[in-house]
Amino acid sequence: MSETRERAETGPPVRPRGWARRYRALVIVVVVLLAGAALVWIRPWESCGAGLHTVDADAKSVGSSYVCVGLNLDSGPMRDDDPLDPLEKLIKGRNDTAGDNFKTVVVLENLTPDPKVDSQPLPFVQREVQGAITAAWPKNGPPGIKLLLANYGSDADHWRVVADEIIAAAAAQRIVAVTDVGTSSENSRALVAELSQHGIATIGATVTADNMNTDPKGARIDNFFRVGPTNTDEARAAAGYIAAHGFQRVMMIHGVSKEDTYATTLAEAFKSSSKVPVVFTKTYDVKPLADTSREAYLRGLFRSWHNDICGAKPDLIYFAGRGLDLGALVAALAGDGACEGLESVTVMTGDDASTLAGKPLELNKDIGVQLRYTALAYPDQWDMFTADPAHPTYKKNYDNFVAEFTGTHGFPKKELWDGAAMIEHDAVAAAVEAAVRNVSADPVSVANMVRSIDCNSSVPGATGFIAFDQATGNQLDKALPILSIHPDGSVHPVDLVWSRGRPLNTAPDCGR
Repeated sequence: MSETRERAETGPPVRPRGWARRYRALVIVVVVLLAGAALVWIRPWESCGAGLHTVDADAKSVGSSYVCVGLNLDSGPMRDDDPLDPLEKLIKGRNDTAGDNFKTVVVLENLTPDPKVDSQPLPFVQREVQGAITAAWPKNGPPGIKLLLANYGSDADHWRVVADEIIAAAAAQRIVAVTDVGTSSENSRALVAELSQHGIATIGATVTADNMNTDPKGARIDNFFRVGPTNTDEARAAAGYIAAHGFQRVMMIHGVSKEDTYATTLAEAFKSSSKVPVVFTKTYDVKPLADTSREAYLRGLFRSWHNDICGAKPDLIYFAGRGLDLGALVAALAGDGACEGLESVTVMTGDDASTLAGKPLELNKDIGVQLRYTALAYPDQWDMFTADPAHPTYKKNYDNFVAEFTGTHGFPKKELWDGAAMIEHDAVAAAVEAAVRNVSADPVSVANMVRSIDCNSSVPGATGFIAFDQATGNQLDKALPILSIHPDGSVHPVDLVWSRGRPLNTAPDCGR
Protein backbone atom coordinates (compact mmCIF):
# COMPACT_ATOMS: atom_id res chain seq x y z
CA MET A 1 0.00 0.00 0.00
CA SER A 2 2.86 2.40 0.78
CA GLU A 3 4.47 1.82 -2.68
CA THR A 4 1.17 2.57 -4.44
CA ARG A 5 0.71 5.68 -2.40
CA GLU A 6 4.29 6.82 -3.18
CA ARG A 7 3.77 6.33 -6.94
CA ALA A 8 0.50 8.24 -6.74
CA GLU A 9 2.28 11.17 -5.10
CA THR A 10 5.35 11.27 -7.39
CA GLY A 11 4.01 10.19 -10.80
CA PRO A 12 1.20 11.29 -13.14
CA PRO A 13 -2.29 9.86 -12.70
CA VAL A 14 -2.73 6.48 -14.36
CA ARG A 15 -6.11 5.76 -15.92
CA PRO A 16 -7.45 2.19 -15.60
CA ARG A 17 -7.51 0.27 -18.85
CA GLY A 18 -8.82 -2.99 -20.24
CA TRP A 19 -10.64 -5.27 -17.75
CA ALA A 20 -10.23 -2.77 -14.95
CA ARG A 21 -11.86 -0.04 -17.06
CA ARG A 22 -14.83 -2.25 -17.90
CA TYR A 23 -15.36 -3.36 -14.29
CA ARG A 24 -14.30 -0.15 -12.58
CA ALA A 25 -17.29 -0.06 -10.20
CA LEU A 26 -16.66 -3.62 -9.11
CA VAL A 27 -12.98 -2.88 -8.47
CA ILE A 28 -13.86 0.11 -6.32
CA VAL A 29 -16.32 -1.96 -4.26
CA VAL A 30 -13.76 -4.75 -3.71
CA VAL A 31 -11.03 -2.25 -2.72
CA VAL A 32 -13.36 -0.53 -0.25
CA LEU A 33 -14.37 -3.85 1.31
CA LEU A 34 -10.76 -4.99 1.61
CA ALA A 35 -9.73 -1.69 3.12
CA GLY A 36 -12.58 -1.90 5.61
CA ALA A 37 -11.59 -5.42 6.55
CA ALA A 38 -7.99 -4.31 7.06
CA LEU A 39 -9.08 -1.48 9.31
CA VAL A 40 -11.17 -3.85 11.45
CA TRP A 41 -8.18 -6.20 11.74
CA ILE A 42 -5.53 -3.55 12.39
CA ARG A 43 -7.70 -1.18 14.46
CA PRO A 44 -5.22 1.70 14.46
CA TRP A 45 -7.44 3.69 16.82
CA GLU A 46 -7.25 0.92 19.44
CA SER A 47 -3.67 1.24 20.62
CA CYS A 48 -2.58 -1.74 22.69
CA GLY A 49 1.08 -1.31 23.56
CA ALA A 50 4.02 -3.70 23.42
CA GLY A 51 3.30 -7.17 24.78
CA LEU A 52 -0.46 -6.67 24.44
CA HIS A 53 -3.04 -7.98 21.97
CA THR A 54 -6.45 -6.53 21.08
CA VAL A 55 -9.59 -8.60 21.67
CA ASP A 56 -13.25 -7.71 21.32
CA ALA A 57 -15.27 -6.70 24.36
CA ASP A 58 -18.87 -5.88 25.20
CA ALA A 59 -18.88 -2.09 24.98
CA LYS A 60 -22.07 -1.83 27.05
CA SER A 61 -20.73 -3.70 30.07
CA VAL A 62 -16.99 -3.01 29.87
CA GLY A 63 -17.25 0.57 28.59
CA SER A 64 -15.02 -0.18 25.61
CA SER A 65 -15.34 -2.14 22.37
CA TYR A 66 -11.90 -3.67 22.93
CA VAL A 67 -9.54 -4.69 25.70
CA CYS A 68 -5.82 -5.43 25.69
CA VAL A 69 -4.60 -8.80 26.94
CA GLY A 70 -1.03 -9.90 27.51
CA LEU A 71 1.93 -8.37 29.38
CA ASN A 72 1.74 -4.57 29.60
CA LEU A 73 5.39 -3.75 28.87
CA ASP A 74 4.67 -0.03 28.32
CA SER A 75 2.32 0.33 31.33
CA GLY A 76 -0.22 1.96 29.02
CA PRO A 77 -4.05 1.81 28.96
CA MET A 78 -5.74 -1.54 28.37
CA ARG A 79 -9.11 -0.23 27.13
CA ASP A 80 -10.89 3.03 26.33
CA ASP A 81 -10.96 5.38 29.32
CA ASP A 82 -9.07 2.78 31.35
CA PRO A 83 -9.92 3.26 35.08
CA LEU A 84 -6.48 1.88 35.94
CA ASP A 85 -4.74 4.58 33.89
CA PRO A 86 -3.60 6.69 36.91
CA LEU A 87 -2.02 3.62 38.52
CA GLU A 88 -0.46 2.55 35.21
CA LYS A 89 1.13 6.00 34.85
CA LEU A 90 2.44 5.80 38.40
CA ILE A 91 3.94 2.37 37.63
CA LYS A 92 5.51 3.65 34.41
CA GLY A 93 7.12 6.58 36.23
CA ARG A 94 8.69 4.29 38.82
CA ASN A 95 9.78 1.74 36.23
CA ASP A 96 11.53 4.47 34.22
CA THR A 97 13.78 5.19 37.21
CA ALA A 98 14.71 1.56 37.95
CA GLY A 99 18.03 1.77 36.12
CA ASP A 100 19.79 -0.98 34.18
CA ASN A 101 20.26 -3.43 37.06
CA PHE A 102 16.55 -4.03 37.64
CA LYS A 103 14.34 -7.02 38.51
CA THR A 104 10.65 -7.25 37.63
CA VAL A 105 7.56 -8.47 39.47
CA VAL A 106 4.46 -9.16 37.37
CA VAL A 107 0.91 -8.68 38.71
CA LEU A 108 -1.42 -11.04 36.84
CA GLU A 109 -5.17 -10.44 36.99
CA ASN A 110 -8.30 -9.88 34.95
CA LEU A 111 -7.63 -6.15 34.70
CA THR A 112 -10.62 -5.45 32.44
CA PRO A 113 -13.44 -7.32 34.23
CA ASP A 114 -16.83 -7.62 32.52
CA PRO A 115 -19.60 -7.40 35.14
CA LYS A 116 -21.82 -9.60 32.98
CA VAL A 117 -19.56 -12.62 33.40
CA ASP A 118 -16.84 -11.84 35.98
CA SER A 119 -17.31 -12.05 39.75
CA GLN A 120 -14.34 -9.83 40.65
CA PRO A 121 -15.30 -6.13 40.40
CA LEU A 122 -12.94 -3.47 39.10
CA PRO A 123 -12.56 -1.59 42.45
CA PHE A 124 -11.26 -4.80 44.04
CA VAL A 125 -8.69 -5.10 41.24
CA GLN A 126 -7.69 -1.45 41.67
CA ARG A 127 -6.98 -2.02 45.34
CA GLU A 128 -4.91 -5.09 44.52
CA VAL A 129 -2.72 -2.95 42.25
CA GLN A 130 -2.40 -0.35 45.02
CA GLY A 131 -1.16 -3.07 47.38
CA ALA A 132 1.35 -4.27 44.77
CA ILE A 133 2.72 -0.75 44.32
CA THR A 134 3.10 -0.38 48.10
CA ALA A 135 5.13 -3.60 48.33
CA ALA A 136 7.28 -2.88 45.27
CA TRP A 137 8.33 0.61 46.32
CA PRO A 138 8.37 1.21 50.09
CA LYS A 139 10.10 4.37 51.26
CA ASN A 140 13.40 2.67 52.12
CA GLY A 141 12.98 -0.33 49.84
CA PRO A 142 15.60 -1.98 47.62
CA PRO A 143 16.46 -0.15 44.39
CA GLY A 144 15.89 -1.50 40.90
CA ILE A 145 12.44 -3.06 41.32
CA LYS A 146 10.04 -2.84 38.39
CA LEU A 147 6.35 -3.74 38.30
CA LEU A 148 4.41 -4.87 35.22
CA LEU A 149 0.71 -5.65 34.90
CA ALA A 150 -0.54 -8.67 32.93
CA ASN A 151 -4.16 -9.10 31.82
CA TYR A 152 -5.72 -12.44 30.90
CA GLY A 153 -9.24 -11.05 30.39
CA SER A 154 -12.61 -12.44 31.43
CA ASP A 155 -12.55 -15.98 32.83
CA ALA A 156 -8.81 -16.04 32.07
CA ASP A 157 -9.84 -16.92 28.52
CA HIS A 158 -6.64 -15.47 27.09
CA TRP A 159 -4.28 -17.22 29.49
CA ARG A 160 -2.24 -18.70 26.65
CA VAL A 161 -1.51 -15.25 25.20
CA VAL A 162 -0.39 -14.00 28.61
CA ALA A 163 1.76 -17.05 29.30
CA ASP A 164 3.50 -16.72 25.94
CA GLU A 165 4.20 -13.02 26.47
CA ILE A 166 5.56 -13.52 30.00
CA ILE A 167 7.77 -16.41 28.90
CA ALA A 168 9.06 -14.43 25.92
CA ALA A 169 9.87 -11.40 28.09
CA ALA A 170 11.19 -13.26 31.15
CA ALA A 171 14.90 -12.97 30.40
CA ALA A 172 14.94 -9.42 29.02
CA GLN A 173 12.66 -8.12 31.79
CA ARG A 174 14.41 -10.17 34.50
CA ILE A 175 11.08 -11.40 35.84
CA VAL A 176 11.51 -12.70 39.38
CA ALA A 177 7.92 -13.85 39.90
CA VAL A 178 4.35 -13.56 38.69
CA THR A 179 2.00 -12.60 41.53
CA ASP A 180 -1.73 -12.50 42.27
CA VAL A 181 -3.04 -14.94 39.56
CA GLY A 182 -6.60 -13.60 40.01
CA THR A 183 -9.33 -16.17 40.57
CA SER A 184 -9.12 -19.95 40.88
CA SER A 185 -10.16 -21.58 37.60
CA GLU A 186 -9.03 -24.25 35.19
CA ASN A 187 -7.61 -21.53 32.94
CA SER A 188 -5.56 -19.82 35.68
CA ARG A 189 -4.38 -23.23 36.83
CA ALA A 190 -3.20 -24.08 33.30
CA LEU A 191 -1.41 -20.73 33.10
CA VAL A 192 0.47 -21.32 36.36
CA ALA A 193 1.47 -24.80 35.19
CA GLU A 194 2.77 -23.41 31.90
CA LEU A 195 4.88 -20.77 33.63
CA SER A 196 6.29 -23.38 35.99
CA GLN A 197 7.30 -25.54 33.04
CA HIS A 198 9.54 -22.63 31.99
CA GLY A 199 11.00 -22.18 35.48
CA ILE A 200 8.97 -19.07 36.36
CA ALA A 201 7.68 -18.81 39.93
CA THR A 202 4.13 -17.66 40.70
CA ILE A 203 2.94 -16.38 44.07
CA GLY A 204 -0.84 -16.46 44.35
CA ALA A 205 -2.69 -13.90 46.43
CA THR A 206 -6.43 -14.56 46.11
CA VAL A 207 -6.38 -18.06 44.57
CA THR A 208 -7.66 -20.40 47.29
CA ALA A 209 -8.73 -23.56 45.41
CA ASP A 210 -6.81 -26.47 46.91
CA ASN A 211 -5.85 -27.86 43.50
CA MET A 212 -4.25 -24.63 42.27
CA ASN A 213 -0.85 -26.12 43.10
CA THR A 214 -1.40 -29.10 40.81
CA ASP A 215 -1.54 -29.12 37.01
CA PRO A 216 -4.61 -30.34 35.06
CA LYS A 217 -3.17 -33.88 35.20
CA GLY A 218 -2.84 -33.73 39.00
CA ALA A 219 0.95 -33.36 39.19
CA ARG A 220 2.44 -30.88 41.67
CA ILE A 221 3.32 -27.50 40.15
CA ASP A 222 6.83 -27.09 41.53
CA ASN A 223 7.07 -23.31 41.22
CA PHE A 224 3.67 -22.29 42.62
CA PHE A 225 3.28 -20.64 46.03
CA ARG A 226 0.51 -18.67 47.73
CA VAL A 227 0.21 -16.17 50.56
CA GLY A 228 -3.52 -16.69 51.00
CA PRO A 229 -5.32 -19.64 52.60
CA THR A 230 -6.57 -22.75 50.83
CA ASN A 231 -10.26 -23.57 50.61
CA THR A 232 -9.61 -26.35 53.12
CA ASP A 233 -8.33 -23.69 55.54
CA GLU A 234 -11.46 -21.61 54.98
CA ALA A 235 -13.86 -24.54 55.22
CA ARG A 236 -12.18 -25.78 58.40
CA ALA A 237 -12.52 -22.32 59.94
CA ALA A 238 -16.19 -22.13 58.92
CA ALA A 239 -16.91 -25.63 60.26
CA GLY A 240 -15.36 -24.74 63.61
CA TYR A 241 -17.42 -21.56 63.80
CA ILE A 242 -20.63 -23.43 62.93
CA ALA A 243 -20.03 -26.11 65.56
CA ALA A 244 -19.03 -23.59 68.24
CA HIS A 245 -22.16 -21.52 67.74
CA GLY A 246 -24.65 -24.37 68.00
CA PHE A 247 -26.07 -24.54 64.47
CA GLN A 248 -28.01 -27.77 63.94
CA ARG A 249 -29.58 -27.77 60.47
CA VAL A 250 -27.03 -26.93 57.78
CA MET A 251 -27.99 -26.66 54.12
CA MET A 252 -25.34 -26.35 51.42
CA ILE A 253 -25.66 -24.58 48.08
CA HIS A 254 -22.69 -24.89 45.75
CA GLY A 255 -21.59 -24.28 42.20
CA VAL A 256 -20.59 -27.29 40.11
CA SER A 257 -18.95 -25.66 37.08
CA LYS A 258 -15.81 -27.63 36.21
CA GLU A 259 -14.10 -24.39 35.20
CA ASP A 260 -14.66 -22.75 38.59
CA THR A 261 -12.33 -24.66 40.87
CA TYR A 262 -12.93 -22.15 43.68
CA ALA A 263 -16.55 -23.26 44.11
CA THR A 264 -16.01 -26.98 43.58
CA THR A 265 -13.04 -27.33 45.93
CA LEU A 266 -14.68 -25.13 48.58
CA ALA A 267 -17.71 -27.45 48.54
CA GLU A 268 -15.52 -30.55 48.79
CA ALA A 269 -13.50 -29.04 51.63
CA PHE A 270 -16.61 -28.11 53.62
CA LYS A 271 -18.14 -31.55 53.21
CA SER A 272 -15.00 -33.17 54.63
CA SER A 273 -14.53 -30.57 57.40
CA SER A 274 -18.05 -30.01 58.64
CA LYS A 275 -18.72 -31.21 62.18
CA VAL A 276 -22.48 -30.70 61.71
CA PRO A 277 -24.33 -32.93 59.23
CA VAL A 278 -25.50 -31.28 56.02
CA VAL A 279 -29.23 -32.03 55.84
CA PHE A 280 -29.94 -30.67 52.36
CA THR A 281 -27.90 -29.75 49.28
CA LYS A 282 -28.68 -27.79 46.10
CA THR A 283 -26.27 -27.26 43.20
CA TYR A 284 -26.12 -24.81 40.31
CA ASP A 285 -24.14 -24.19 37.14
CA VAL A 286 -24.26 -21.19 34.84
CA LYS A 287 -22.70 -20.30 31.51
CA PRO A 288 -22.40 -16.84 29.90
CA LEU A 289 -25.83 -15.97 28.49
CA ALA A 290 -26.60 -13.81 25.47
CA ASP A 291 -29.76 -12.17 26.76
CA THR A 292 -29.22 -11.61 30.48
CA SER A 293 -26.56 -11.24 33.15
CA ARG A 294 -25.25 -14.01 35.34
CA GLU A 295 -26.69 -12.31 38.42
CA ALA A 296 -30.18 -11.87 36.94
CA TYR A 297 -30.28 -15.48 35.77
CA LEU A 298 -29.21 -16.85 39.15
CA ARG A 299 -31.64 -14.62 41.01
CA GLY A 300 -34.41 -16.28 39.05
CA LEU A 301 -32.99 -19.76 39.62
CA PHE A 302 -32.63 -19.25 43.38
CA ARG A 303 -36.18 -17.90 43.60
CA SER A 304 -37.39 -21.17 42.10
CA TRP A 305 -35.85 -22.93 45.14
CA HIS A 306 -37.98 -20.96 47.60
CA ASN A 307 -40.22 -23.91 48.57
CA ASP A 308 -37.22 -26.22 48.95
CA ILE A 309 -35.47 -23.83 51.33
CA CYS A 310 -38.66 -23.19 53.29
CA GLY A 311 -39.24 -26.93 53.61
CA ALA A 312 -35.67 -27.67 54.75
CA LYS A 313 -35.81 -24.91 57.40
CA PRO A 314 -32.02 -24.56 57.74
CA ASP A 315 -30.59 -22.42 60.52
CA LEU A 316 -27.42 -22.01 58.41
CA ILE A 317 -26.75 -22.16 54.68
CA TYR A 318 -23.16 -22.79 53.63
CA PHE A 319 -22.70 -21.23 50.20
CA ALA A 320 -19.79 -22.58 48.13
CA GLY A 321 -19.82 -20.18 45.19
CA ARG A 322 -18.80 -16.77 43.93
CA GLY A 323 -19.68 -13.56 45.74
CA LEU A 324 -21.69 -12.34 42.75
CA ASP A 325 -23.78 -15.52 42.97
CA LEU A 326 -24.23 -15.07 46.71
CA GLY A 327 -25.66 -11.62 46.03
CA ALA A 328 -28.28 -13.25 43.81
CA LEU A 329 -29.14 -15.75 46.57
CA VAL A 330 -29.51 -13.03 49.19
CA ALA A 331 -31.78 -11.05 46.86
CA ALA A 332 -33.93 -14.14 46.28
CA LEU A 333 -34.25 -14.85 50.00
CA ALA A 334 -35.18 -11.22 50.63
CA GLY A 335 -37.82 -10.81 47.98
CA ASP A 336 -39.68 -14.05 47.35
CA GLY A 337 -42.00 -14.21 50.31
CA ALA A 338 -41.80 -15.26 53.93
CA CYS A 339 -41.39 -18.85 55.11
CA GLU A 340 -43.48 -20.23 57.95
CA GLY A 341 -41.04 -21.29 60.64
CA LEU A 342 -38.04 -19.70 58.90
CA GLU A 343 -37.93 -16.03 59.75
CA SER A 344 -34.15 -15.74 59.46
CA VAL A 345 -31.08 -17.75 58.45
CA THR A 346 -27.31 -17.38 58.73
CA VAL A 347 -25.50 -17.65 55.42
CA MET A 348 -21.79 -18.47 55.59
CA THR A 349 -19.33 -18.61 52.71
CA GLY A 350 -15.72 -18.17 51.61
CA ASP A 351 -13.55 -15.17 50.83
CA ASP A 352 -15.13 -14.29 47.47
CA ALA A 353 -17.96 -12.67 49.45
CA SER A 354 -15.61 -9.71 49.87
CA THR A 355 -16.75 -8.60 46.40
CA LEU A 356 -20.18 -7.88 47.93
CA ALA A 357 -18.81 -5.70 50.71
CA GLY A 358 -19.49 -1.99 50.38
CA LYS A 359 -22.76 -2.49 48.54
CA PRO A 360 -26.19 -2.19 50.17
CA LEU A 361 -27.80 -5.62 50.58
CA GLU A 362 -31.42 -6.55 51.34
CA LEU A 363 -30.80 -8.66 54.40
CA ASN A 364 -33.82 -7.75 56.55
CA LYS A 365 -36.84 -8.49 54.36
CA ASP A 366 -38.91 -11.66 53.77
CA ILE A 367 -36.25 -13.98 55.17
CA GLY A 368 -33.68 -12.18 57.32
CA VAL A 369 -30.05 -13.01 56.58
CA GLN A 370 -26.99 -12.82 58.82
CA LEU A 371 -24.10 -12.91 56.38
CA ARG A 372 -20.71 -14.32 57.47
CA TYR A 373 -17.58 -15.16 55.51
CA THR A 374 -14.01 -16.30 55.99
CA ALA A 375 -11.84 -13.47 54.66
CA LEU A 376 -8.32 -13.28 53.26
CA ALA A 377 -7.58 -10.18 55.32
CA TYR A 378 -9.20 -7.34 57.24
CA PRO A 379 -7.59 -4.05 58.30
CA ASP A 380 -8.52 -4.35 61.97
CA GLN A 381 -7.98 -8.09 62.25
CA TRP A 382 -5.13 -7.79 64.75
CA ASP A 383 -7.46 -6.04 67.19
CA MET A 384 -9.05 -9.49 67.67
CA PHE A 385 -5.68 -10.99 68.61
CA THR A 386 -4.56 -8.81 71.50
CA ALA A 387 -4.37 -11.56 74.15
CA ASP A 388 -1.64 -13.52 72.35
CA PRO A 389 2.02 -12.68 73.12
CA ALA A 390 2.72 -12.51 69.37
CA HIS A 391 0.18 -9.70 68.87
CA PRO A 392 2.57 -6.69 69.13
CA THR A 393 4.80 -8.02 66.33
CA TYR A 394 1.92 -8.75 63.96
CA LYS A 395 0.34 -5.36 64.71
CA LYS A 396 3.66 -3.55 64.15
CA ASN A 397 4.07 -5.17 60.71
CA TYR A 398 0.55 -4.11 59.76
CA ASP A 399 1.10 -0.55 61.01
CA ASN A 400 4.27 -0.32 58.90
CA PHE A 401 2.26 -1.40 55.86
CA VAL A 402 -0.40 1.24 56.53
CA ALA A 403 2.28 3.93 56.85
CA GLU A 404 3.67 2.99 53.43
CA PHE A 405 0.22 2.67 51.83
CA THR A 406 -1.12 6.00 53.07
CA GLY A 407 2.04 8.02 53.71
CA THR A 408 4.57 6.99 51.08
CA HIS A 409 2.04 6.45 48.29
CA GLY A 410 -0.89 8.58 49.38
CA PHE A 411 -3.58 5.93 48.97
CA PRO A 412 -6.65 6.45 51.19
CA LYS A 413 -6.79 4.22 54.26
CA LYS A 414 -10.45 3.50 53.52
CA GLU A 415 -9.26 1.49 50.49
CA LEU A 416 -8.06 -1.24 52.87
CA TRP A 417 -11.48 -2.34 54.05
CA ASP A 418 -11.83 -5.46 51.86
CA GLY A 419 -8.28 -6.76 52.36
CA ALA A 420 -7.46 -6.76 48.62
CA ALA A 421 -4.51 -4.37 48.98
CA MET A 422 -3.21 -6.26 52.02
CA ILE A 423 -3.13 -9.73 50.45
CA GLU A 424 -1.61 -8.52 47.16
CA HIS A 425 0.97 -6.51 49.08
CA ASP A 426 2.11 -9.71 50.77
CA ALA A 427 2.41 -11.62 47.48
CA VAL A 428 4.60 -8.88 45.97
CA ALA A 429 6.56 -8.46 49.22
CA ALA A 430 7.49 -12.14 49.07
CA ALA A 431 8.59 -11.75 45.43
CA VAL A 432 10.69 -8.67 46.25
CA GLU A 433 12.33 -10.48 49.18
CA ALA A 434 13.21 -13.40 46.91
CA ALA A 435 14.71 -10.95 44.40
CA VAL A 436 16.81 -9.26 47.09
CA ARG A 437 18.12 -12.58 48.42
CA ASN A 438 18.97 -13.86 44.94
CA VAL A 439 22.38 -13.12 43.41
CA SER A 440 21.10 -14.10 39.95
CA ALA A 441 18.78 -12.18 37.63
CA ASP A 442 17.85 -15.33 35.68
CA PRO A 443 14.10 -16.02 36.21
CA VAL A 444 14.65 -19.77 36.61
CA SER A 445 16.80 -19.14 39.70
CA VAL A 446 14.04 -17.46 41.71
CA ALA A 447 11.80 -20.38 42.72
CA ASN A 448 14.45 -21.73 45.09
CA MET A 449 14.64 -18.34 46.79
CA VAL A 450 10.85 -18.23 47.23
CA ARG A 451 10.96 -21.77 48.57
CA SER A 452 13.49 -20.66 51.19
CA ILE A 453 10.92 -18.28 52.70
CA ASP A 454 9.89 -20.72 55.42
CA CYS A 455 9.07 -20.65 59.12
CA ASN A 456 12.69 -19.85 60.00
CA SER A 457 13.08 -17.15 57.37
CA SER A 458 9.65 -15.54 57.05
CA VAL A 459 8.72 -12.19 55.52
CA PRO A 460 6.70 -9.66 57.57
CA GLY A 461 3.41 -8.89 55.86
CA ALA A 462 0.20 -6.97 56.35
CA THR A 463 -1.79 -10.21 56.79
CA GLY A 464 0.79 -11.89 59.02
CA PHE A 465 4.21 -13.46 58.60
CA ILE A 466 4.67 -15.01 55.15
CA ALA A 467 6.15 -18.51 55.16
CA PHE A 468 5.69 -21.32 52.65
CA ASP A 469 5.39 -25.05 53.18
CA GLN A 470 8.17 -26.51 51.04
CA ALA A 471 6.15 -29.61 50.14
CA THR A 472 3.02 -27.81 48.93
CA GLY A 473 3.92 -24.15 48.39
CA ASN A 474 0.99 -23.18 50.61
CA GLN A 475 1.15 -20.50 53.28
CA LEU A 476 1.95 -21.72 56.79
CA ASP A 477 -0.27 -20.69 59.70
CA LYS A 478 -2.49 -18.20 57.88
CA ALA A 479 -4.71 -15.93 59.96
CA LEU A 480 -8.36 -16.01 58.83
CA PRO A 481 -10.72 -13.25 59.94
CA ILE A 482 -14.40 -14.20 60.07
CA LEU A 483 -16.42 -11.15 59.05
CA SER A 484 -20.05 -10.12 58.75
CA ILE A 485 -21.62 -7.88 56.13
CA HIS A 486 -24.45 -5.61 57.29
CA PRO A 487 -27.36 -4.35 55.17
CA ASP A 488 -25.56 -1.08 54.41
CA GLY A 489 -22.62 -3.06 52.99
CA SER A 490 -20.33 -2.31 55.92
CA VAL A 491 -17.99 -5.08 57.11
CA HIS A 492 -17.54 -5.99 60.77
CA PRO A 493 -15.16 -8.42 62.51
CA VAL A 494 -16.61 -11.49 64.19
CA ASP A 495 -13.60 -13.68 65.01
CA LEU A 496 -10.00 -14.48 64.05
CA VAL A 497 -8.87 -18.08 63.56
CA TRP A 498 -5.67 -19.70 62.32
CA SER A 499 -5.34 -22.29 59.58
CA ARG A 500 -3.42 -24.62 61.95
CA GLY A 501 -4.81 -23.35 65.22
CA ARG A 502 -2.02 -20.94 66.20
CA PRO A 503 0.35 -18.25 64.87
CA LEU A 504 3.48 -19.11 62.90
CA ASN A 505 5.79 -21.45 64.79
CA THR A 506 9.44 -20.59 64.23
CA ALA A 507 10.86 -23.89 65.54
CA PRO A 508 13.20 -25.71 63.10
CA ASP A 509 10.40 -28.15 62.17
CA CYS A 510 7.81 -25.33 61.97
CA GLY A 511 5.86 -26.99 64.79
CA ARG A 512 4.77 -30.03 62.83
